[in-house]
Amino acid sequence: MIREGSMGAGTHLVSRSLVPLGFRWLVRKAVGVSVATQDTKALVRWLRQSNIDVVLAEYGPTAVSVMEACYQADVPLVAHFHGYDAYTDYVVGEYGEAYHRLFDISSAIVGVSSHMCDQLVRLGAPANKVHQNACGADVNSTQRSTEHEPGYRFAMIGRLVEKKAPFVSMMAFARLCDSVPNATLEIVGDGPLNAACVQMVRALGLEERVTLHGAKPHEFVQEVLGRSDYFLQHSVRAPNGDMEGTPVGVLEAMGMGLPVISTRHGGIRDIISEGETGILVDEYDVDGMFEAMRTLCADKELSARMGEKARESVADNWTMEKSVARLSEIIGSVAH
Repeated sequence: MIREGSMGAGTHLVSRSLVPLGFRWLVRKAVGVSVATQDTKALVRWLRQSNIDVVLAEYGPTAVSVMEACYQADVPLVAHFHGYDAYTDYVVGEYGEAYHRLFDISSAIVGVSSHMCDQLVRLGAPANKVHQNACGADVNSTQRSTEHEPGYRFAMIGRLVEKKAPFVSMMAFARLCDSVPNATLEIVGDGPLNAACVQMVRALGLEERVTLHGAKPHEFVQEVLGRSDYFLQHSVRAPNGDMEGTPVGVLEAMGMGLPVISTRHGGIRDIISEGETGILVDEYDVDGMFEAMRTLCADKELSARMGEKARESVADNWTMEKSVARLSEIIGSVAH
């Protein structure tokens, strides 16, 4: 089990249940003190006194902040990258030199998609240290009702940010409404593009078709997915270089039995088999997005078949339990 710890943004406390007994894990610290401000000597002393076997550091900058202490204490370090830390221009620019040192010190480097692992190698990580492990979906808490009546209900889940390009999905959906007059779209998430999305809904005359829920708890997300028929996510490389890892929202939708319409982008290509568990289009291809939506709306048997194969794919490969098991194996392989 991985649960949220108190090391600051982007870090986690890893419990003993993640791996077999006998391993002792960092990370723990005084609440409110950033890892970046910890005195390296004090952290080295703590690592040694606590008999820590392995440090798992979530996100590249966090791993940089503890790498020298791990090196001096002779404690293996696993650096876990998730997305912005491997792609965003300003992060790579700021930490580029430190990343080379991190890659040298780390015993293992984890990326959440094959594309990200290739990116880490391009940044200087030794290929033999890089491991792929996608984040998993929680597919056990809620499932779609067997009484679900197929319709034309679309869902988008995620932060309203540039790399998810919500405008592209909305433009394609607006075109669909001309031929599917009872289609609806629910959007769950907040972010810097929220106000612009509200304006776009009004400009496209979609006030009766599109619902912007804002940020909601996970239970609400599950309810939306449970009553939806299709899932949209038009991920792109953002102007600042940011890219997706392997989006958990896509995995959760697949786990609920929804066919996904998305893009040939990042880790999405790892989890969706084109034409089998979903339909992928090129980035910024509004016409392709619209045609994919219209195809699924017109063929309920195809949609049902894709949704069932998507659910099976997640159950076989992409659950939270399988992700934790893979991470456990990686960590255990480098422990003293």
